[in-house]
Amino acid sequence: MAAPGWFHQALQADVYQLLWEREPSFDVEHVGTDSNAYKWIKNHTAPIAPKGGSMLGVGLLDWESHVKAMQVKWLLKYLDASTSTWKLILDCWFARTSLGRAAILSSIPAKVLTKSMRGNIALPQFWSQALEALHALALTQTSLSRDGMLSQPIWDNRHHPPPKIPPLLRDRWESLEVTV
Repeated sequence: MAAPGWFHQALQADVYQLLWEREPSFDVEHVGTDSNAYKWIKNHTAPIAPKGGSMLGVGLLDWESHVKAMQVKWLLKYLDASTSTWKLILDCWFARTSLGRAAILSSIPAKVLTKSMRGNIALPQFWSQALEALHALALTQTSLSRDGMLSQPIWDNRHHPPPKIPPLLRDRWESLEVTV
């Protein structure tokens, strides 16, 4: 379930209250916390400990990036070959093309993949946001092997623009079963 934006903002405000206030206080009737504390670190990325094992900073987690990472992690779990019930349900949205589950890694826009086949059934927002976060990563395949090149889709390839042909020919091409 995707948490609403106000929840993320309230959580971040409470974390900053704990981090910057000398005597943090929380009001149970109020969502989030207003803090007027002096932020003695001016750079907003400084509280995050850098890579390389440095012990500087407080190791503050970037909450928005963490949520996106967890959503993308679930999409990567969706890609494995198992057939759990939740994956079969997601297949109704993501695996409608000839690419199957790999469509989430293609250049097919997220709006097309998440569009309902029937007007009244919507994909949960968690999965739409996860797909947008995955596309924002701009993953690239580094394999130059024959099998790696053959695994690339022709029409919805992120790295090479598709050839300009009529949609009818594209549909016929996708309906062929070719083995190599």
